Formats: sequence, C-alpha cells, structure tokens
Amino acid sequence: MFFRSGDTAGEASRRLVDNILTSNASARLTEETLALTLVVYSDVQKPEGFAHNGDRPFYPCSVVKMFWMAACLWRVEEGAIHWHPELERAMHDMIKWSSNTATNYIIDLVTRTTGDTLLESAEFEAWRDRRSWANRWIRSFGWPEVEPINVCQKNMDDDRYGREHQLVDALGHNSLTANATARLFHEIFEASTFAEANRLTMQKLLHRPHDRAWAAGDPRSQIDGFFGAGLPPEAELWSKSGWTGWTGDRRASYRRHDAARIAVPGLPPFTLVIFTEGRGMSDSHSVLPGAAGAAIQILRELERA
Repeated sequence: MFFRSGDTAGEASRRLVDNILTSNASARLTEETLALTLVVYSDVQKPEGFAHNGDRPFYPCSVVKMFWMAACLWRVEEGAIHWHPELERAMHDMIKWSSNTATNYIIDLVTRTTGDTLLESAEFEAWRDRRSWANRWIRSFGWPEVEPINVCQKNMDDDRYGREHQLVDALGHNSLTANATARLFHEIFEASTFAEANRLTMQKLLHRPHDRAWAAGDPRSQIDGFFGAGLPPEAELWSKSGWTGWTGDRRASYRRHDAARIAVPGLPPFTLVIFTEGRGMSDSHSVLPGAAGAAIQILRELERA
C-alpha cells in the first residue's frame, strides 16, 4: 500500500464515514454502498491514509477516464501514437467536460481497436487482446491497488451493441476501487513513475475551477453535485467525477462518484475518493459536496487539537 496508517487520517476518515452515512441515511446509503479513501500529505514520503471499502470494486462511470489519460500519454511517450491537435482536443474534453465520445476516440487510438459489428471467435479474441492492453499496462507497474480493476471498456450513455456488448459479456463492466484511484492521484502528484512532463500535463487537465461562474457556465463542469460545490473559495481542486442514472443495464446504473486532490491553505493537501451506489445517491446533489466540506472541517479540527 502506498500510504501508511496514521492517527490523523484514521480519525478523520472514521469521522467522515460516520458523517456521510448519518447525513444520507434517508437516501439509503449504507456501509456496503459507500467506498472512501482519504490520503493526507503531511509527509510526502509517507502519507497517512485510511480506507472504507477501499478495495471493493465499483462501476466507476467516468472516473475511469483518468486511467485513459495516463495511458494515452504513456503511448505518446513510447512513440506508439503521435500527438496531434485532434488528440489534444479529445484529451481536454475527456477530462474537463467528461465527453464519452472523446474518451472512446482515445481508446481507439491507444489500443488500435474500433467498436462495431459482432466478431467471430478467433477475430474477437484478437480484438479483445488488443483492447485489454490497458489492463496489462496498469498492472505492469506492480501496484497492489490495481490488481482487481478493469479499465478496458468504453464509456457509453446507454446499453452496448456489437463487439462492445461481446466484450462486456467476456470481461465484465469497468470496475475501479477507491484505493486504485487514490494510487493514480499519488503517482500523478507525488511519485516518479510517469515522466515529469506527463505528470504536469495530467495535473493541468485535472485542475478544475469551482467558482459559481464556472459551475453555471456548462452543466458538464463537474462541480454541482460533486466535491467542488462544497469547497471554500480559497481551495484548489484537481478532480474527475463520475455519474450514471439509468443506463439500461442495472450493473452500470445509479452511481455518483468523485475523486480529487484538494489543497486548502492551512492544511496539508489531501486526496479524497468517494464511490457510491444507489438511486438515492445518483439523484443527490448534496452528498459529495457535503462530504468534501466535512472532510475539510474535520481535518481543521484535528490540526488544532
């Protein structure tokens, strides 16, 4: 595990989990339908962390796009694909506006696959192997947090058809854990696995204004209903959220997630990842802003203690 247990993160996380469950009982949020990982960077070399259901796989919605961002830059660095203006536009729109179309374009480039009509057995196996590159790549780093995850599926607004449906039948839907997501944030901001230029690019893409003008300017801003709506004005936010209502597939429906690095003056920076399941959570615009605000308040209280 990339973080160590510690009194500050442990106490903050336990209090935060209690706060979230108590505040959202009416929405039927339970211990089983909530995952949370909090990592506090008081010491960059040995950050403190705590997780509730941190290793439980959740359908990640658009949080998975962070992994494709990292994979794409890795492919560019190794020369497998070449940077061009359309790719730059797609990378921006995938993270800033959470575009599924941009994401699927990037997946096609990175894995040299396309989604279309059904394939017969041998041809499908070859296609599946190419698409599964993303899972092999992320596991190649040897991080224990990523062992249970699946990131190879495209992002869809409803059900899947043709070979994309075949792939879900074969490998299951995308799945992430809170710990794996927090690990990727750690690698982007604190570690050296990725080239410094790529780390800076990812940090820039993830950086998200959270003022009202930004939030109101585009419904895809990923602020209303997410962490950014619960932050004080002076906070800095780097984030990627995920949401689904009804998709036509119960295994991928009714989720609300956010994953972020948050910096507030007077506090050490911290990573907060929260995954939730259920219709009440999907519909709620208060659970994640409330959790972000509560996390800051709890950390401030612990700093003063």
